[in-house]
Amino acid sequence: MRASLAQLEAFYWIARLGSFHAAARHLHVTQPTISARIAELEVTLDTRLFVRSRQRAELTARGRSIVEPVDRMLKLSDDIAAHSQSGRTLRGLLRLGAVESVALMTLPSLLPRFVAGYPELKVELTLDVGAALNRKLNASELDVAVLTDPQVSDAITVEAVGLIELAWYAAPQLRFPKRPLKPADLRNVPILTMPEPSTIFRAIRHWFDADGVEPSRLSTCNSLTLMARLVAAGQGAAVLPSAMVRNEVESGQLRLLRAAAPVAPGTLVVAFAGPAHRYRPLVRTIVESLQESELTAPMPSHLAISKSVDGQAP
Repeated sequence: MRASLAQLEAFYWIARLGSFHAAARHLHVTQPTISARIAELEVTLDTRLFVRSRQRAELTARGRSIVEPVDRMLKLSDDIAAHSQSGRTLRGLLRLGAVESVALMTLPSLLPRFVAGYPELKVELTLDVGAALNRKLNASELDVAVLTDPQVSDAITVEAVGLIELAWYAAPQLRFPKRPLKPADLRNVPILTMPEPSTIFRAIRHWFDADGVEPSRLSTCNSLTLMARLVAAGQGAAVLPSAMVRNEVESGQLRLLRAAAPVAPGTLVVAFAGPAHRYRPLVRTIVESLQESELTAPMPSHLAISKSVDGQAP
C-alpha cells in the first residue's frame, strides 16, 4: 500500500503548523479526518511520525527525516496541477500588498512580468507598512503580500525569500567615535525608526536592550524613503535596509556606521491565502524578481526550508 497525497499533505501541514487542529483548519477538514490520515500513513510506513502532547505535535526522528521528501512531492503535485491548467490559472483581480523597500527595488521589473505571464490578471496594488499588510492579509483583504517577519493565521502560506540586511547609517558630517559603536554611543543621538511593531523598530530595541541602554531621542516615521532623506540631511541616525541605500552610500550622501554588535536582519517572505497550486507559479515569479533585485541575502541553510515565520510584522 502506498501513501496518498491527502495523507502526505496532512503530514506536511501538521509538521509545519505544529498541531493536528491547525492542519485541519488549514486544509478545511475535520480534526478526526486529519488524525485518520496520519494513522493510515503511519501504518503504511510502519513507523510513528508524531509525539502528541496537549498543545503540540512533535515530529519523531523518522518524521523529521521525511519532511523534505514530502515537501518535494507536494511541490511536484502543485506543478503538475498548474501545467494541467495551462499555467494560466490566474485571472480577474489580484490584491497584492508590498512594503516600501520591495516597491522601490522590485515592482518596476515585477509588474511587466505579471502582464506578460498573466494577461487576464488585474493587479490592485497596496503599498503600506508591514503591520498593516499583515492585518489585511489575515482579514482576507489581500491575496498576496510581500513583507518581513509576519504573524499570520493558519490559513496563510508563507514562502521565505531571504534576509533583509539592516545596519546603522548617518550623514557623513555627523561625528561619532572612530571605533565600532556601542549602544551607549547612540544613547543621546536622534534616531529615526519605523513605528512599532516593525522589524526595524524591534531590531533597534534589541540592539539597545542587549547592553541595557535606553535611547533618549527615538522618533518614528512610516516611510523608509523619507527616513533616508532625513538622515542624509543630518537629522540623526537610522537603521535601514543596506540594499535600499546602496546608491546613497556610494554617492556619499550616507555613511555606514560600524557597530560593535550587528543589527539583527529581517526575513522577507511572500505570503498568500488560497490553494498552493493556484498561486505557486505566481509566487515563484515574485521570488525570482526579489532575488534578482539583490534586496535580500540568502537564507542560512538551516532556515531555508522553513515555511512559517513567527514574529511581528513591520
